Amino acid sequence: MKKWIISFSLIVFIIGAAWVIYLKYPRTIDLELIGVKYQLGSEGAKSATEPATVVIKGKLHKSLKGERVFKGYITIVGEVIPVPKDQRKLAIHFSSDGWGVMNYPYGIFDKYGEQGSRAKPGIYQSHIIFANKDFRQVTLLLKTPDQQSEYENGDSQSVWNAENGKMLSAPATTREEALTLSNKLMREFLKLYGKPLQ
Repeated sequence: MKKWIISFSLIVFIIGAAWVIYLKYPRTIDLELIGVKYQLGSEGAKSATEPATVVIKGKLHKSLKGERVFKGYITIVGEVIPVPKDQRKLAIHFSSDGWGVMNYPYGIFDKYGEQGSRAKPGIYQSHIIFANKDFRQVTLLLKTPDQQSEYENGDSQSVWNAENGKMLSAPATTREEALTLSNKLMREFLKLYGKPLQ
């Protein structure tokens, strides 16, 4: 009986230790996903989709509470963002309903008299991303120039609309595939709107 208790305790300890190690050590993400950009709503259904490629490189961390944090780079091929190339590393904290904000904190250095240089800090808020557990499926709520609001300090914030917002979903080849993927990844988030994306 004593041997059975010791063996059982040892098995439970090994399983628990393995689970903690699995959660504590980050998973490497290195993907290139082919998808489409499209617009929501009845007007969007009439307009053409645009092919898009998303490159994701980084580490996915998971806490014991199940919170996901991605640290690395997410690039939409061909997109130009006003952030220095050496400052484009992201730290995306995903919410319980699956979304994370792609924020780029950065500093631009300029001359400061004879004392050298100083940094003008800023934050560029790019897109909002939803991703499945291994990042092989993603959908992004795209920030467009007409949906961007600027603050006095130079920071920007995007305003996205579920009625006619711009999207990028990957992998997908058609608007229908992309919409299906978006509705799947955004299921919890869309409960606020009470209906799926169209």
